[in-house]
Parts: sequence; structure tokens; C-alpha cells
Amino acid sequence: MKKIFLFVAVVAMSIAASATDLWTGSKHVSWDDGGLDIEAAKFADAVAGQKIVVSFTEATDGIELKLLEVWDHLAGSRESAWIGGDGTFEQFLTPAAVTGLKAHGLQVIGANFTCTKVELLDGKDLKDGITVWTGFYWADSWSTLELYKEGYAGVDFSKVSAIRFYSEAASGAYVLNFLKGWGEGEKFADQTNMTDGEGYKELALTDELRTAISEANHWMIQFNKEEINAFNVTDIVLVLKEDKPTAVSTTTMDSKAVKMIVNGQVVIIKDGIRYNVLGAQL
Repeated sequence: MKKIFLFVAVVAMSIAASATDLWTGSKHVSWDDGGLDIEAAKFADAVAGQKIVVSFTEATDGIELKLLEVWDHLAGSRESAWIGGDGTFEQFLTPAAVTGLKAHGLQVIGANFTCTKVELLDGKDLKDGITVWTGFYWADSWSTLELYKEGYAGVDFSKVSAIRFYSEAASGAYVLNFLKGWGEGEKFADQTNMTDGEGYKELALTDELRTAISEANHWMIQFNKEEINAFNVTDIVLVLKEDKPTAVSTTTMDSKAVKMIVNGQVVIIKDGIRYNVLGAQL
């Protein structure tokens, strides 16, 4: 019994240690009264995958998370993030969000609510690739997840091969529309352009798509559950192209290579053998 008690105590202490109170009090937040500002130093130990949890009361509109000084939206935060009454709002941190918070700090702002607490808590592990957004979004009938451009701004899309839309759907038999707006010609793709993987739909990117999605002011990802049960959307991730090794790098050689110009041509010499830049033996 002692061993069990000690194990439970250690686990409890570990969980408690992972929680950080960023702010506690009572602050009415509105466009007239201003937001709640939290300095950058509070996020010194923040890591991607953690979540910011905002506790609020008497909310009647939406909530926004911004970076102090520069006033950009926090990378990975949702547009049209509506809250109401009393409750909590969770924001999971992407790597870009952590970078922004450590450099500038956070402002919690919105039209009308009273903020009572802001915490930094353990969250979840991130997928491989560049996470644009992560969290839990309930997809039911024509539900639309809207993301600010800060989530993908600055990404070098020439290195991105695809986008994956991860969810907990029971199957891939649902509608997914990827858009920048509701107007004609503002849809990037839908599920008919995607392939189904284990827990995700994947959209392979063309050069035209890379340009269009990188220049969009925001992303809108619309879901309709069709005949399956409603489900959580969990991650929007950019899949990076694989680095293909050259012939030289895959050739087994123990000695140091020497590179020189011979008759205007780059020549690599290893173990007395000459290769061109593609790794072919000369």
C-alpha cells in the first residue's frame, strides 16, 4: 500500500508542477476597456504542444489572442472563436506560437467577457511536419474552422509537399472544403482532391496551390459529417518534402573528400577516385 500511495503522490506532484498560473484575478475585457496583457517572461519555459487555458464569465461574443507590441494574432489561433456564459477556452501552442509568445507576450482580448484566470498547462504531442493549428474542433453539419494567416505566414511552401487534415472521424466519408472565402473561385480544394490516410485526409500541393494558399488572408476548413457521427478535428499539418540524398552522400567512403575545379568542372576526389557533383565516377 505504501508503494501505491507514494506512486500516486509522485504522479500528483508531477501534474501539479506542469501547471503554470499566468494570471489570476478579475478583469473585464472589451474593445473599450482593453485586454489582459501577460508579459513575455511568463512564457520563458513554454513548449509547443502545451495549451493556454483562459477562464471567463459572462461572455457574450468572441475571444482573440494576440501578441503584445506587434498585435499579430497568435499563430495557430482561430478566427470566429465564439464564447458564451461562463467557461474556459483552450489554445494549444504551435512552434510558431511559442516563438511569438517568448518574444512579445500575450494579450487576451474580445468584445465582452470577464477574465478570471489564465493558465499554461500540458497539452499533447504534435504530429510530424509544420503544425499550422492543433486543438479540438467539433465537426458536425457544415462546421467551419477558420484560421488566421499568422498560422502559416513565413512558411517556405516550396518545401511543403502536402497538407494533412487530421481528425477522429470514424471514417473518411465526410465532406471537407478547403477555402479562403465563400465567393466564386475561392475554394482551394475539397475531399474529392484528397487521399485518405490513417486518421487524416491529405491534399497534395501543386505550385499553383502553394501560391494560392500561402497568399490567402485566412484559411477556412469546412466539414459536413454526412452519414457518420460528428467528430473532433485535431490538427492541420504541412508535410515537408523528403530530402533526397545525392549519389556522393550515399557512396561509402572513409577518407575525407577533396573538391576542386578541373577544366572548368567541379570534381570530387575520394580515395583517389574522381566523381562529378552528381556522384558519378569519372
